[in-house]
Amino acid sequence: MLNNNCSSSLLFRGPGLAFSHSIATTCNKRNTCWKAPQAAVRNDFCLPMSSSAVKNRTSIGDIRSLRLITAVKTPYLPNGKFDLEAYDNLVNMQIANGVEGILVAGTTGEGQLMTWDEQIMLIAHTVNSFGNKVKVVGNAGSNCTSEAIKATERGFAVGMNAALHINPYYGKTSLDGLVAHYNSVLSIGPIIIYNIPTRTNQDIPPSVVQNLAQNPNLVGLKECVGNERIKHYTDQGIVVWTGIDKTSHDARWDFGAVGVQSVASNLIPGLMRELMFEGKNATLNSKATPFALACGEKDRVCHVGEGNW
Repeated sequence: MLNNNCSSSLLFRGPGLAFSHSIATTCNKRNTCWKAPQAAVRNDFCLPMSSSAVKNRTSIGDIRSLRLITAVKTPYLPNGKFDLEAYDNLVNMQIANGVEGILVAGTTGEGQLMTWDEQIMLIAHTVNSFGNKVKVVGNAGSNCTSEAIKATERGFAVGMNAALHINPYYGKTSLDGLVAHYNSVLSIGPIIIYNIPTRTNQDIPPSVVQNLAQNPNLVGLKECVGNERIKHYTDQGIVVWTGIDKTSHDARWDFGAVGVQSVASNLIPGLMRELMFEGKNATLNSKATPFALACGEKDRVCHVGEGNW
Protein backbone atom coordinates (compact mmCIF):
# COMPACT_ATOMS: atom_id res chain seq x y z
CA MET A 1 0.00 0.00 0.00
CA LEU A 2 1.38 3.39 -0.96
CA ASN A 3 1.59 5.92 1.84
CA ASN A 4 1.37 9.69 1.86
CA ASN A 5 5.11 10.02 1.31
CA CYS A 6 4.49 8.98 -2.29
CA SER A 7 3.82 11.54 -4.99
CA SER A 8 0.08 11.86 -5.59
CA SER A 9 0.74 11.48 -9.31
CA LEU A 10 1.54 7.86 -8.53
CA LEU A 11 -1.80 7.44 -6.82
CA PHE A 12 -4.14 8.73 -9.48
CA ARG A 13 -4.34 10.50 -12.73
CA GLY A 14 -3.65 14.13 -11.90
CA PRO A 15 -1.16 16.22 -9.94
CA GLY A 16 -2.02 17.26 -6.42
CA LEU A 17 -4.64 15.98 -4.02
CA ALA A 18 -8.32 15.96 -4.78
CA PHE A 19 -8.78 18.04 -1.65
CA SER A 20 -6.13 20.41 -0.37
CA HIS A 21 -6.67 20.08 3.34
CA SER A 22 -5.04 19.11 6.59
CA ILE A 23 -7.33 17.10 8.85
CA ALA A 24 -4.96 16.78 11.79
CA THR A 25 -1.28 16.41 12.40
CA THR A 26 -2.01 12.99 13.86
CA CYS A 27 -3.27 11.66 10.51
CA ASN A 28 -0.85 13.28 8.05
CA LYS A 29 0.67 9.85 7.52
CA ARG A 30 -1.37 6.72 7.06
CA ASN A 31 0.89 4.67 9.31
CA THR A 32 0.37 6.85 12.39
CA CYS A 33 -2.23 6.42 15.13
CA TRP A 34 -5.32 8.29 13.99
CA LYS A 35 -7.23 10.50 16.42
CA ALA A 36 -10.61 11.95 15.52
CA PRO A 37 -10.42 15.71 14.93
CA GLN A 38 -13.28 18.11 15.55
CA ALA A 39 -13.76 19.00 11.90
CA ALA A 40 -12.40 18.37 8.43
CA VAL A 41 -11.86 21.74 6.77
CA ARG A 42 -10.88 22.83 3.28
CA ASN A 43 -11.11 26.62 3.02
CA ASP A 44 -14.88 27.26 2.94
CA PHE A 45 -15.69 23.54 2.88
CA CYS A 46 -16.48 22.31 6.41
CA LEU A 47 -17.83 18.91 7.40
CA PRO A 48 -18.60 18.41 11.10
CA MET A 49 -17.26 15.11 12.34
CA SER A 50 -19.54 12.84 14.36
CA SER A 51 -18.76 10.61 17.30
CA SER A 52 -17.95 7.02 16.42
CA ALA A 53 -21.23 6.19 18.19
CA VAL A 54 -22.95 7.35 14.97
CA LYS A 55 -22.47 3.81 13.69
CA ASN A 56 -25.37 2.82 15.92
CA ARG A 57 -27.86 5.24 14.39
CA THR A 58 -28.80 2.71 11.68
CA SER A 59 -29.77 -0.79 12.67
CA ILE A 60 -28.22 -3.80 10.99
CA GLY A 61 -31.74 -4.71 9.88
CA ASP A 62 -32.16 -1.41 8.06
CA ILE A 63 -28.96 -1.98 6.11
CA ARG A 64 -29.88 -5.58 5.33
CA SER A 65 -33.17 -4.42 3.84
CA LEU A 66 -31.54 -2.34 1.09
CA ARG A 67 -32.41 -3.75 -2.33
CA LEU A 68 -30.47 -1.36 -4.56
CA ILE A 69 -27.09 0.12 -3.66
CA THR A 70 -25.23 2.03 -6.36
CA ALA A 71 -21.46 1.62 -6.45
CA VAL A 72 -21.18 5.25 -7.45
CA LYS A 73 -18.59 6.52 -9.90
CA THR A 74 -16.22 9.30 -8.79
CA PRO A 75 -16.07 12.08 -11.41
CA TYR A 76 -12.76 13.90 -11.76
CA LEU A 77 -11.71 17.24 -13.17
CA PRO A 78 -8.88 17.38 -15.75
CA ASN A 79 -6.46 18.40 -13.00
CA GLY A 80 -7.16 15.23 -11.02
CA LYS A 81 -9.33 16.79 -8.34
CA PHE A 82 -12.80 15.49 -7.52
CA ASP A 83 -15.58 17.06 -9.57
CA LEU A 84 -18.01 17.45 -6.67
CA GLU A 85 -20.64 19.21 -8.78
CA ALA A 86 -20.83 16.25 -11.15
CA TYR A 87 -20.68 13.84 -8.21
CA ASP A 88 -23.58 15.56 -6.45
CA ASN A 89 -25.63 15.54 -9.65
CA LEU A 90 -24.99 11.82 -10.04
CA VAL A 91 -25.98 11.04 -6.45
CA ASN A 92 -29.08 13.23 -6.73
CA MET A 93 -30.08 11.28 -9.85
CA GLN A 94 -29.71 8.03 -7.90
CA ILE A 95 -31.91 9.29 -5.07
CA ALA A 96 -34.55 10.67 -7.44
CA ASN A 97 -34.83 7.23 -9.04
CA GLY A 98 -35.26 5.32 -5.81
CA VAL A 99 -31.75 4.05 -5.07
CA GLU A 100 -31.57 3.21 -1.36
CA GLY A 101 -27.83 3.14 -0.75
CA ILE A 102 -24.65 4.69 -2.11
CA LEU A 103 -21.34 2.84 -1.99
CA VAL A 104 -18.58 5.46 -1.91
CA ALA A 105 -15.04 4.93 -3.23
CA GLY A 106 -15.48 1.28 -4.09
CA THR A 107 -13.93 -0.38 -7.12
CA THR A 108 -16.17 1.58 -9.48
CA GLY A 109 -15.50 4.78 -7.52
CA GLU A 110 -11.75 4.13 -7.82
CA GLY A 111 -11.07 4.28 -4.12
CA GLN A 112 -7.90 2.30 -4.77
CA LEU A 113 -6.48 5.40 -6.48
CA MET A 114 -7.22 7.76 -3.57
CA THR A 115 -5.29 8.55 -0.44
CA TRP A 116 -7.12 7.71 2.77
CA ASP A 117 -7.66 11.41 3.46
CA GLU A 118 -9.33 11.85 0.07
CA GLN A 119 -11.43 8.73 0.55
CA ILE A 120 -12.67 9.75 4.00
CA MET A 121 -13.37 13.29 2.79
CA LEU A 122 -15.56 11.90 -0.03
CA ILE A 123 -17.43 9.66 2.40
CA ALA A 124 -17.90 12.64 4.74
CA HIS A 125 -19.15 14.83 1.89
CA THR A 126 -21.66 12.15 0.87
CA VAL A 127 -22.94 11.76 4.43
CA ASN A 128 -23.14 15.51 4.98
CA SER A 129 -24.95 16.17 1.68
CA PHE A 130 -27.16 13.10 1.29
CA GLY A 131 -27.13 11.12 4.54
CA ASN A 132 -30.71 12.10 5.37
CA LYS A 133 -31.95 10.67 2.06
CA VAL A 134 -29.87 7.57 1.42
CA LYS A 135 -27.75 5.07 3.34
CA VAL A 136 -24.00 5.55 2.87
CA VAL A 137 -21.66 2.56 2.67
CA GLY A 138 -17.99 3.51 2.69
CA ASN A 139 -15.22 1.40 1.24
CA ALA A 140 -12.68 0.91 4.03
CA GLY A 141 -11.01 -2.26 2.79
CA SER A 142 -7.26 -2.81 2.76
CA ASN A 143 -4.81 -5.68 2.55
CA CYS A 144 -3.26 -4.26 5.74
CA THR A 145 -5.35 -4.95 8.83
CA SER A 146 -4.18 -1.88 10.74
CA GLU A 147 -5.01 0.33 7.73
CA ALA A 148 -8.45 -1.28 7.45
CA ILE A 149 -9.11 -0.64 11.15
CA LYS A 150 -8.11 3.03 10.91
CA ALA A 151 -10.13 3.61 7.74
CA THR A 152 -13.18 1.98 9.33
CA GLU A 153 -12.89 4.09 12.47
CA ARG A 154 -12.55 7.25 10.40
CA GLY A 155 -15.46 6.33 8.15
CA PHE A 156 -17.79 5.77 11.09
CA ALA A 157 -16.53 8.98 12.69
CA VAL A 158 -17.79 10.96 9.68
CA GLY A 159 -21.14 9.17 9.72
CA MET A 160 -21.17 6.31 7.22
CA ASN A 161 -23.78 3.64 7.95
CA ALA A 162 -21.68 0.58 7.09
CA ALA A 163 -18.22 -0.29 5.82
CA LEU A 164 -17.39 -2.49 2.83
CA HIS A 165 -14.32 -4.70 3.28
CA ILE A 166 -12.48 -6.66 0.64
CA ASN A 167 -10.29 -9.54 1.79
CA PRO A 168 -6.53 -8.88 1.97
CA TYR A 169 -4.99 -9.26 -1.46
CA TYR A 170 -1.48 -10.09 -2.70
CA GLY A 171 -0.26 -11.63 0.56
CA LYS A 172 -1.98 -15.03 0.17
CA THR A 173 -3.61 -14.75 3.58
CA SER A 174 -4.32 -17.99 5.43
CA LEU A 175 -7.90 -18.88 6.31
CA ASP A 176 -7.18 -18.22 9.98
CA GLY A 177 -5.68 -14.89 8.91
CA LEU A 178 -8.85 -13.99 7.00
CA VAL A 179 -10.97 -14.69 10.07
CA ALA A 180 -8.65 -12.62 12.28
CA HIS A 181 -8.61 -9.75 9.76
CA TYR A 182 -12.39 -9.57 9.55
CA ASN A 183 -12.90 -9.95 13.29
CA SER A 184 -10.64 -6.92 13.77
CA VAL A 185 -12.97 -4.67 11.77
CA LEU A 186 -16.19 -6.36 12.85
CA SER A 187 -15.49 -5.17 16.38
CA ILE A 188 -15.91 -1.56 15.17
CA GLY A 189 -19.32 -1.48 13.50
CA PRO A 190 -21.56 -2.82 10.69
CA ILE A 191 -19.45 -4.54 8.03
CA ILE A 192 -20.23 -5.93 4.57
CA ILE A 193 -17.71 -8.51 3.36
CA TYR A 194 -16.77 -8.13 -0.30
CA ASN A 195 -15.74 -11.28 -2.18
CA ILE A 196 -14.34 -10.67 -5.66
CA PRO A 197 -11.57 -13.19 -6.36
CA THR A 198 -11.00 -11.91 -9.91
CA ARG A 199 -9.38 -8.89 -8.25
CA THR A 200 -7.88 -10.33 -5.07
CA ASN A 201 -6.85 -13.72 -6.52
CA GLN A 202 -8.29 -15.30 -3.38
CA ASP A 203 -11.82 -16.58 -2.92
CA ILE A 204 -13.30 -16.14 0.55
CA PRO A 205 -14.54 -19.69 1.17
CA PRO A 206 -17.88 -20.43 2.84
CA SER A 207 -16.07 -21.85 5.87
CA VAL A 208 -14.67 -18.39 6.67
CA VAL A 209 -18.04 -16.70 6.21
CA GLN A 210 -19.77 -19.27 8.39
CA ASN A 211 -17.14 -18.67 11.07
CA LEU A 212 -17.93 -14.94 11.01
CA ALA A 213 -21.69 -15.22 10.56
CA GLN A 214 -22.49 -15.17 14.27
CA ASN A 215 -20.87 -11.77 14.74
CA PRO A 216 -23.69 -9.25 15.29
CA ASN A 217 -21.88 -6.61 13.23
CA LEU A 218 -21.75 -8.74 10.08
CA VAL A 219 -24.37 -7.16 7.83
CA GLY A 220 -23.84 -9.60 4.97
CA LEU A 221 -21.78 -10.15 1.85
CA LYS A 222 -21.29 -8.59 -1.54
CA GLU A 223 -20.67 -11.75 -3.55
CA CYS A 224 -19.18 -11.83 -7.04
CA VAL A 225 -18.47 -15.55 -7.45
CA GLY A 226 -21.89 -16.44 -8.80
CA ASN A 227 -25.47 -17.28 -8.03
CA GLU A 228 -24.86 -20.80 -6.76
CA ARG A 229 -22.61 -19.38 -4.05
CA ILE A 230 -25.29 -16.82 -3.23
CA LYS A 231 -27.85 -19.58 -2.80
CA HIS A 232 -25.48 -21.49 -0.53
CA TYR A 233 -25.46 -18.50 1.83
CA THR A 234 -29.09 -17.48 1.56
CA ASP A 235 -30.18 -21.04 2.36
CA GLN A 236 -28.40 -20.49 5.70
CA GLY A 237 -30.06 -17.14 6.32
CA ILE A 238 -26.98 -15.06 5.48
CA VAL A 239 -27.76 -11.78 3.71
CA VAL A 240 -26.12 -11.42 0.30
CA TRP A 241 -26.02 -8.76 -2.39
CA THR A 242 -24.83 -9.77 -5.81
CA GLY A 243 -22.09 -7.62 -7.29
CA ILE A 244 -22.76 -8.77 -10.86
CA ASP A 245 -25.33 -6.70 -12.73
CA LYS A 246 -25.85 -9.08 -15.63
CA THR A 247 -27.06 -11.88 -13.33
CA SER A 248 -28.68 -9.68 -10.69
CA HIS A 249 -32.27 -10.38 -11.78
CA ASP A 250 -31.84 -14.12 -11.31
CA ALA A 251 -29.79 -13.62 -8.14
CA ARG A 252 -32.63 -11.62 -6.64
CA TRP A 253 -35.62 -13.70 -7.70
CA ASP A 254 -34.24 -17.24 -8.08
CA PHE A 255 -31.29 -17.48 -5.69
CA GLY A 256 -32.37 -15.40 -2.70
CA ALA A 257 -30.12 -12.35 -2.92
CA VAL A 258 -31.52 -9.36 -1.04
CA GLY A 259 -30.53 -7.12 -3.94
CA VAL A 260 -27.58 -5.78 -5.92
CA GLN A 261 -24.66 -3.45 -5.37
CA SER A 262 -24.79 -2.14 -8.89
CA VAL A 263 -22.55 -0.41 -11.40
CA ALA A 264 -25.20 -0.21 -14.12
CA SER A 265 -27.44 1.84 -11.84
CA ASN A 266 -25.07 4.77 -12.38
CA LEU A 267 -26.67 4.85 -15.84
CA ILE A 268 -30.10 3.28 -15.32
CA PRO A 269 -31.06 3.65 -11.64
CA GLY A 270 -34.80 3.57 -12.31
CA LEU A 271 -34.63 0.40 -14.37
CA MET A 272 -32.38 -1.31 -11.82
CA ARG A 273 -34.85 -0.38 -9.08
CA GLU A 274 -37.69 -1.96 -11.04
CA LEU A 275 -35.55 -5.04 -11.55
CA MET A 276 -35.01 -5.38 -7.80
CA PHE A 277 -38.53 -4.47 -6.64
CA GLU A 278 -41.08 -5.51 -9.27
CA GLY A 279 -40.73 -9.28 -9.16
CA LYS A 280 -39.44 -11.71 -11.74
CA ASN A 281 -39.73 -10.05 -15.13
CA ALA A 282 -37.89 -11.30 -18.20
CA THR A 283 -38.83 -8.21 -20.21
CA LEU A 284 -37.29 -5.84 -17.67
CA ASN A 285 -34.23 -8.06 -17.45
CA SER A 286 -33.76 -7.95 -21.22
CA LYS A 287 -33.88 -4.14 -21.11
CA ALA A 288 -31.24 -3.95 -18.40
CA THR A 289 -28.90 -6.61 -19.78
CA PRO A 290 -27.19 -4.48 -22.50
CA PHE A 291 -26.27 -1.86 -19.90
CA ALA A 292 -24.99 -4.53 -17.53
CA LEU A 293 -22.89 -6.09 -20.27
CA ALA A 294 -21.53 -2.69 -21.30
CA CYS A 295 -20.49 -1.95 -17.72
CA GLY A 296 -18.86 -5.36 -17.50
CA GLU A 297 -16.89 -4.72 -20.68
CA LYS A 298 -15.80 -1.32 -19.38
CA ASP A 299 -14.63 -3.01 -16.22
CA ARG A 300 -12.72 -5.70 -18.10
CA VAL A 301 -10.95 -3.21 -20.34
CA CYS A 302 -10.29 -0.38 -17.88
CA HIS A 303 -9.45 -2.31 -14.72
CA VAL A 304 -7.90 -5.57 -13.64
CA GLY A 305 -10.52 -8.31 -13.69
CA GLU A 306 -12.83 -10.42 -15.77
CA GLY A 307 -15.89 -8.22 -15.90
CA ASN A 308 -17.04 -8.52 -12.30
CA TRP A 309 -17.11 -5.45 -10.12
